[in-house]
Amino acid sequence: MELSSEQSLWGMLEGITENLKYKRLADVFRFVSFQPFETFGPHKHLRIEINYVKKGNCILHLENESISFKENEMMVICSNVEHTFEAGSDDTTLMQLEFLPEIFSRFNSSGQDGAGELGPVTIFSEENRLIKIVNNVRIMRAVQRIVNEMNQKNKYYQYLVVMYYAELLILIYRYLDEAYLPICTNDSLKKAISYIRLNYQSVVTISDVASQTGVGERYLRKLFSQYLNLSPLDYLNQIRINKAIELLRNTEMSVKEVCFACGFQSPQYFSRIFKQQMGVSPREVTK
Repeated sequence: MELSSEQSLWGMLEGITENLKYKRLADVFRFVSFQPFETFGPHKHLRIEINYVKKGNCILHLENESISFKENEMMVICSNVEHTFEAGSDDTTLMQLEFLPEIFSRFNSSGQDGAGELGPVTIFSEENRLIKIVNNVRIMRAVQRIVNEMNQKNKYYQYLVVMYYAELLILIYRYLDEAYLPICTNDSLKKAISYIRLNYQSVVTISDVASQTGVGERYLRKLFSQYLNLSPLDYLNQIRINKAIELLRNTEMSVKEVCFACGFQSPQYFSRIFKQQMGVSPREVTK
């Protein structure tokens, strides 16, 4: 039985790599540097483009908007979206990965019910033509593993790359699920959650959130209670704890470093909230 399962997995990986229409696992996989204020574009292409800002900052200009990115943030640009890249005031270094959408489509080739929700058509839609990913170590590392394997091309590298693409697709889907699904029902709640998710590393008060959202504090609490069954503070702490778990499991940061990186003001409060939500201490997670 184990041999059969192993052969089935191997055959599936081989089938995906052999049946790619253009026989390419990636078109761009590199680290690239830009001079201050250097621009590239406008242009568009069929490829899905992912850029991780390793150093510096930059702006991505779309047709009707401009979005800024700083160090450790990522952009996922959908197929056929016209865009112009502009480096910031300092030297900017990107980790770039570009690949054809057919790679993600291969994970849905069986046509089974329910599988389609992981397809690129639903994830990379007009609504998500540009996805900004903030402080997600796992997505960054999935991209980095693909870039490394494509550059080194060690034996059987193509099978690892396919598995890393599957991981990347699931992680992006999870990010969108966590970031966007709760906020699509009410515009004020959408603004509040967006503000919290982008500023959780800083000191965030209910007054700050209400002011940025354009509603009163009482109404804001009502929205969170009605749609999420949480208070704004509970939601903020939930976001912080989720990020803390990610850092504790995927980096060498100490518990204290993670505490402050996630916006908590004291290690004691961090440990108390962490144990309330997870049932274990932060140190137990690192073990």
